Amino acid sequence: MIICLEVENYRSIKDPIELQMTAIKYYKESQDQLIDPKLPGMSGVKILRSAAIYGPNASGKSAIWRALRTMRTMILRSSSLSADDSLPYDPFRLDTKTQDQPTKFSVVFTTRHDTRFEYAFSYTRKRIVAETLCAFPKGMRQVWFSRATDSEGTTINGSRYFRIPSAIKPLVNDNALVLSLIANHRNVPSSDLAIEVVNWFADDLNTYRALDAHEDFPYTGEILHGDSGTDYQRAFINGMMRVADLGVEAACVEVRPAPPIPDEIKDIFDAMGIPSMNEYRTVVLEHSGHESAMRVDLNDESDGTRQLFGLSGHIAQALEYGSTLFVDEIDSSLHPIIVREIIESFLNPESNPKNAQLIFTAHNPCLLERGLLRRDQVWFTEKSRNGSTSLYPLSDFRPRTDEAISSGYLVGRYSATPVVPECFGRCRQ
Repeated sequence: MIICLEVENYRSIKDPIELQMTAIKYYKESQDQLIDPKLPGMSGVKILRSAAIYGPNASGKSAIWRALRTMRTMILRSSSLSADDSLPYDPFRLDTKTQDQPTKFSVVFTTRHDTRFEYAFSYTRKRIVAETLCAFPKGMRQVWFSRATDSEGTTINGSRYFRIPSAIKPLVNDNALVLSLIANHRNVPSSDLAIEVVNWFADDLNTYRALDAHEDFPYTGEILHGDSGTDYQRAFINGMMRVADLGVEAACVEVRPAPPIPDEIKDIFDAMGIPSMNEYRTVVLEHSGHESAMRVDLNDESDGTRQLFGLSGHIAQALEYGSTLFVDEIDSSLHPIIVREIIESFLNPESNPKNAQLIFTAHNPCLLERGLLRRDQVWFTEKSRNGSTSLYPLSDFRPRTDEAISSGYLVGRYSATPVVPECFGRCRQ
C-alpha cells in the first residue's frame, strides 16, 4: 500500500507536492475504514484505504496520476532501454529555470512481505541523476543503496543491507535504474531484495484512466478469456457487470476469424516480418430481454458500459491481492451511485479484507457528501498564476465533522473550483 507519494517538476507540477495516505489521529469518524499496518516504527499510525483528488479542469489532477504511472513504467522498462534511448522527461515548461532541471519521484509503500520501503529517483531526458532505496525493517530508516551524478560522473554506493558488486556498476547505463538492473540479475546477492520492490510496482500498483478505457479492454478481456487472472477475478467482472443495472447478464470473449487481407497488404506485412492474423478476439456482452437474449459487441455499447467493463478487471485484481489502484476521472460516464458503490467496495473491510487502496480523481461533488469519505481522504488541486499545480488536503481548512463538504466545495470554500465569468455562455472568442 502507498503511504506517501511525492512529485516535483513534472508536467504542470513545478514545486514538490505530497499526497499523504496516513490518517489524522483526531478524526474519529469511520474508524473501520482505516488500515493498521502493524509495522515497526508505525505504532499508532493508520493508513487510509482511499483518497479523492478534486479540482478544476487543467489544475493538475491527471498530472499526479501520470506521474505515478510514469514512475511505474520507468521501473518496469528501464533495464530494456538501450544506452541512447531517451527517458519520459516532461518537466514544467512555463519557467525557464525548470525546463532543464530533473524530474523527481518518490514513494513510500509497504509490500506483501510487510516491509516498508522508500524509493526515489530523479532524472532528465538522458540520464538518471539520483536514486535511493531505503527500508525500515526495524522502524529505523536504512539506506540500502544510493546513486548520485555530478560533473565527474556517477557514484553508486551499496550497503551491508544491499550489496552491489563492483562488477555490476559498469553495467548501469546513464538512463537505467540501478533497482531494475539488479532485479534482472538473479546472480547478484541483492537481487531478491530488488525483486521484492520491483514486484510491488509490477503487481501491487495499477493505474487506470477513464479516457483510455478502450486500451484496457485487453486487460479485462484477457482475464475473461483465461489468458491471465483468476476465477475470482472472472466471477467479479461478470458480477459487477450484472449488478450494475446495465441489462447485462454475462461477459465473455469470442474468437472470430479475421477478415481477408488484400494480397498487396499481405505482401507488405510479409516483407516487414509481420505474421498474418487468422483470428481476433472481441468482448461480447449478453443482454436479456423479455422475449429473447442478445449478444452485443463491447465496441457497440455505451461509454458508461465500456468504462465499467474496462475498470472492473482492475478493481477485481486490487481487491483480490490488496493492491493499490489509482483511477483518473473515476466518475467519467458512470452514474454517481455506481461510482459510490465502487468506492465503498474499497472502504468496507468486509469486501476489502486484503486492504486494497483506491486513489481517484473526480469532479462529481455528490461523492463528497457525508457518510462516504473521511475528511482526511479529500485533496484538492489548484493552478497558480504561474501555471503550476499545488496539492493540498481538505484538513487544512479544519472542517467540522458535520460540515457539508459537497456544497462547500461548489461555492468555493476550499478554492479548487473554476472561476467562470458571468458572460461565459455568451462568449464568442
